Amino acid sequence: MAAPSSKSKATGKTARGSDRADVSVWSSVWQWCVAHQGLSFALLSGLWVMVLYWRALGAPFIYDDLDQIVNNPSLGSLHATFHRFWLSPVAFTSEFRGAGGGATYRPIYWLSLAIDRRVWGVDGAGGFHFTNLLIHWANGIVGFLLLRRLRVPALTAAVAAMVWLGLPINSEAVAWVSGRAYLLCGFFLLVALWAADAYLRREKWLVLAGYFVASLAAVLSHEAGLLVLPLTLLLGYATGRVSGRLWRWLAGSAVLAGLVYFAVKRFVGASGATGAGAWWSIGLTFWKYCLWMIAPVHMSVERSTSTPANVFSVAAMVAWIGLIAFIGLVVLLLKRVPIVAVGLAWTMIALLPFSGVVFIYQGMAERFCYLAAAGFALAIASFALEYSGSGKKIAVGFLVVWMVWGAARVWARVGDWSDPVRLYQSSLAATPQSPTLFYNLGFAYREKGYLAKAEENYREATRLWPEYQRAWASLGDIDSQLGRSKDAVTAYRRAVALDAKDAGTTMNLAVALGQVGDTRGAEEQLQRAIALDPKGSAAYTDLGVLYRQEGRVDDAIKAFQMAIDNNPSDPTPYFDLAVMFQQRGQDDIALRFYKKVLQLRPDDPDTLVNLGKLHPAGSSQ
Repeated sequence: MAAPSSKSKATGKTARGSDRADVSVWSSVWQWCVAHQGLSFALLSGLWVMVLYWRALGAPFIYDDLDQIVNNPSLGSLHATFHRFWLSPVAFTSEFRGAGGGATYRPIYWLSLAIDRRVWGVDGAGGFHFTNLLIHWANGIVGFLLLRRLRVPALTAAVAAMVWLGLPINSEAVAWVSGRAYLLCGFFLLVALWAADAYLRREKWLVLAGYFVASLAAVLSHEAGLLVLPLTLLLGYATGRVSGRLWRWLAGSAVLAGLVYFAVKRFVGASGATGAGAWWSIGLTFWKYCLWMIAPVHMSVERSTSTPANVFSVAAMVAWIGLIAFIGLVVLLLKRVPIVAVGLAWTMIALLPFSGVVFIYQGMAERFCYLAAAGFALAIASFALEYSGSGKKIAVGFLVVWMVWGAARVWARVGDWSDPVRLYQSSLAATPQSPTLFYNLGFAYREKGYLAKAEENYREATRLWPEYQRAWASLGDIDSQLGRSKDAVTAYRRAVALDAKDAGTTMNLAVALGQVGDTRGAEEQLQRAIALDPKGSAAYTDLGVLYRQEGRVDDAIKAFQMAIDNNPSDPTPYFDLAVMFQQRGQDDIALRFYKKVLQLRPDDPDTLVNLGKLHPAGSSQ
């Protein structure tokens, strides 16, 4: 029995030694993390962002990405980007709340897209998404470092930043390439606040210049950058550094950045969307946003139909009272729980402009919460970790469960962004009355070849909004593809009546009229299309084909020649001229045009077939 007893003692000593070694290792790791807090958080938050969003790297360009990136020739070169987006505004769409005539000026946002396109190419959607994830991650790091500078405990600062990085509501800005304006604005704004704190600590003019540059960059990324002034004042009050430097130099620099922005915006001709603030609905909109940040069960890429009506109602009055009570609560909490109060104040400052104080042509949108969500995350994390008192374990437990649920929600939503049909279907669960979503769902089905489903969604879009011009034009396209020329004429006429300046739809109407035998009507519409776009080539080409069919050879030649003059790189009019001369037995002339087609489109099968039927003068018989 002695031997087993001796072995048992030895084993016990080994186990205790192993435990001490493990403790020593973990202690060393912990000490390293404490000594390198910024680097530790960067590594941990990078892993967190990748776990949540890595599927976004495989997502395609979607929604506005198609017009803004894929089909945008102005992003083809940095020179073209400068002239298009630094020297001129970008008009608002007319599909939301009747907005028209207004424009945005966000040149840094467009520059970032141009750089991405230069690096990743027009087909490199994954690269564009990677840039979004990188900026989002950087925002979390800068936010953490800013909180540490403000003497927020390391654990609270880290949890607050991690909560912000993982909030489901932010997925609408992060997983969508065109949502980058909010990420860039957030980054420069946080950098500006970091510079503001540094300037208040040590009065250095170089730091003040950095604050000005970052403030200007924020507003040149998105109009929300103008919030740098109230947030700077909030930072000054939160740190107790209310002094002449805060009011005179920092506030003055923020105002100067805003004045420069407005001056440049006016110079290039960018004007805001026309519309008054929605004062009655401010409270309702504000609380909707808060609910979305807490528990976004359904999210939508298009939220214009979610905007509360700007009318007096009992609900609107109650919401206003609640908002006033919210402001009072922030004031009361400033002395008792200052970090929570600052987080709530930040949320309010960042949300109110999007809640109806300023007219927003799109109404509501989840991505408008991106900046406000940072303050919301700080309030939640600091309350759970520092001010929950005897209920701290319960509060921390709720926080953990909420973060896990949020991570699952982000994971699911990023999956939605991986497929257009899935994105629009899931978005319709949140906004079932959105004609824009039905239109885009129809487009997605059409791209996949499901014409019947595309038609069904286009018709639903026109039912919800009878003046939806693009939906009527798309219905005409479906009818034309299915050989229903008469129905196509009806749909195209409706679309042209809604937008008489749409040259493309006018051309499609002309083609449909030709298919039903109305050649005179077709000619009239083609002439209208040419008047709308005299530098285009397609309308001239179609007019030439029409003249050729009518036997008007001289008119056809003139039309085809105009098409070539307007676009010498388009092989279609050369081919049509070649066919016409071949049909007339003028094979030598036809040969010349067929050769031009092959220069522009080598190995074109139709051209090669027709060449085999030619018998030009001097060739062997």
